[in-house]
Amino acid sequence: MKRVFKGLLVLVLLSAVSFGVFAGGQQEAVPGVTEDSIKVGTFQAMSGPVASIGVPVANGLNAYFNYVNARGGVYGRKIDLIVADDQFNPGKTTVEVKRLIESDNVFALVAGLGTPGCLAVMDYVNESGVPFVYQASGSSRLAVPPKEFVFPVQPNYLVEGNVAVRYLAEVKGAKRIAIVYRNAEDGKEEFESVKEAIKLYDAKLVEAIAIDPTATDFATEVNKLSAANADAVIVMLFNPQTPPFVKQAKQYGITKPTYLLTYANAAVTFMQLAEEAAEGVESMAWVDVDFTDTTFEPFQMYQETFPGEIPNAYALAGMVAAELFVHALEMAGENLSRADLVDALEKLSDWSGQLGKGITYKPYSADDNTCRLGKQSMYVLKVKDGVWTREADWVYYQD
Repeated sequence: MKRVFKGLLVLVLLSAVSFGVFAGGQQEAVPGVTEDSIKVGTFQAMSGPVASIGVPVANGLNAYFNYVNARGGVYGRKIDLIVADDQFNPGKTTVEVKRLIESDNVFALVAGLGTPGCLAVMDYVNESGVPFVYQASGSSRLAVPPKEFVFPVQPNYLVEGNVAVRYLAEVKGAKRIAIVYRNAEDGKEEFESVKEAIKLYDAKLVEAIAIDPTATDFATEVNKLSAANADAVIVMLFNPQTPPFVKQAKQYGITKPTYLLTYANAAVTFMQLAEEAAEGVESMAWVDVDFTDTTFEPFQMYQETFPGEIPNAYALAGMVAAELFVHALEMAGENLSRADLVDALEKLSDWSGQLGKGITYKPYSADDNTCRLGKQSMYVLKVKDGVWTREADWVYYQD
C-alpha cells in the first residue's frame, strides 16, 4: 500500500512540474504557447474571387511577424502563423476555424477576413475563450453587443456612414447626398447609418440604391443615380464591383458629384481597374499611411519579406493587426496566458503604433456597448494624377 501511495505521489509531483504549479513555471498549460513559440491562426481568402484582398492581408501578417521573429520574437518566442484558406465562404470559415482551435490548438486568432466569415465564427470563438484580435470586417455586430474575447479594430459601417456624411456635409458642403450600397448586411448597416446621420446636417438624402452583390452591370442603378442630381455619392461597394460601377456612372455623364468610396477600396487595385475613371474619386481611410513616402519604416519592414514591393492597403491592414497583437503580447508579459492578453488589450486607451492609430478598449462589460469599438475616426484619400493622396484629416464620429 505504501508503495502504491509513493507511486501516486511521484505522478502528482511530475504532473505539477509539467503544468508549472511550482515556482518558475506557468500556472497552467497554455494552448499554442511553448518556451520558444506562439502559434496563432488566421482565415483569409487565399483563392477564389476575393483572393485579391485575402492574399495581401496574409502577406502583411507574415511580413510583420517575420520582422519580429528575425529580432528574437516576443520574450524569445517566435510567432508561428497558420493561414487557413476559407475562400470567403462562411461555411468553409467555420470548418477552418474549428480546425485551427481544436486541432492546431492555436493561442489566438488574428485578422480573419470578411463579414460573412467573421460573423459565422464569432460566437464559437468567444465561447471557446480564444482571443480574436482584429477582424477585416466593418460589421457592428462584432462589437455590439460586446464579446469578451473578440476585439474589433477598424471602424464599423455604422461609424463609417456617420463619418462619411459629416465629411461630405461639413467639409465638402454637400446638400444632396446619394448612397449606392450592397444589398447585404454590411451595406444595409452603412445605409441605416447614413440615413440617421444626415438628419444632423443641412443636407438631404436624395437617393438610396441597393445593388445585388453579384451584379456586373449597373445600367438601371446608374439611371436612378443620374435622375437624383446628387452632388455627392457614397459608394458602399467592394471590389470587383466598385471599379466598373464608377466607370459606368462616369460614362453615363455623372461626373460632377463627389464619389466617396468605403475604405476597402483605398488601394491601387481600384485605380488599376477603374482606369481613367478613378481620377478625382475619394475614399474613406483609417490606416494612416502616406503611400508616396518610400522611407516609411513599415514599408521597409514589409520589404524584408517581399523585396522591392510597396504594401497595398490590404497588406497594411494585416500589418496593423500584427502590430496590435505583438504590442499586446509584449504588455501581457513573459508568463503568457489568454487572460493576460485580454487584460493587456483592455488597457489600451487611444493607443497608436506606427500603423494603427487611436485604438481604445475598456474592461469587458455586457452592458457597455463601447468597450470593444476599437476605432471611431477616419480620414479621406483622393486619386490625384493616379496616386492616392490625403484629401482631409481625421473626421470623428458625431452623435
